[in-house]
Amino acid sequence: MLPVVAIVGNSGSGKTTIVEKLIVELKARGYRLAAVKHAGETIDLDPPGKDTWRFSQAGSPTTVISSPAKITIFKSIDHDPSLEETLMSIGEGYDLVLMEGFKKSKAPRIEVYRGTDAKGMACPESDLSAAISDSKLPIKIPQFRPSDIGGIADFIEKEIIGKAPSDIEVVVNGKKIFMKPFVKNIIGSSIIAMLSSLKTVGIIRSVIISIRNKE
Repeated sequence: MLPVVAIVGNSGSGKTTIVEKLIVELKARGYRLAAVKHAGETIDLDPPGKDTWRFSQAGSPTTVISSPAKITIFKSIDHDPSLEETLMSIGEGYDLVLMEGFKKSKAPRIEVYRGTDAKGMACPESDLSAAISDSKLPIKIPQFRPSDIGGIADFIEKEIIGKAPSDIEVVVNGKKIFMKPFVKNIIGSSIIAMLSSLKTVGIIRSVIISIRNKE
């Protein structure tokens, strides 16, 4: 799975601002980033009457708008996708995925908390990697001020990106297949060894192989 960190917190805590500033800071450090926003309610981004909406109504569960500047994918689903499903839709080629929300996921989470919030913290301390707050909190995990974007980025760099293990995922017919570490190591090392022998291949950061079985 791609290295990921979820910026969580109650509504109005400042999560979006933190993610926005972290994107600027980490991009300046040379990292390739993807950002994901988790919405608690269904948002209609494909209004009735649009071409893609018409394609969907005709029966295509996935429609795409491709232009010189952007590519937008609309995919119909019948459930709230898990973190793993969301990351699969992003693809590879990133050093880190910054996520806003997903407070119930198992991803490393950093909570943004305003000391004046009567609701208390959104997550228990045991579920968090760090906290960002404008006041000193009675917790033992690392804490940062909202203005200390450099310090937060340093923490993410060291504890999230730096400690992310090498991994391999196999997805068959849209379903992730469980493999023991030994099997993963055999498959991964074999593929990397073969690709490394090709003259046109440089430093290998990630590999995507898609196989379509005609049978």
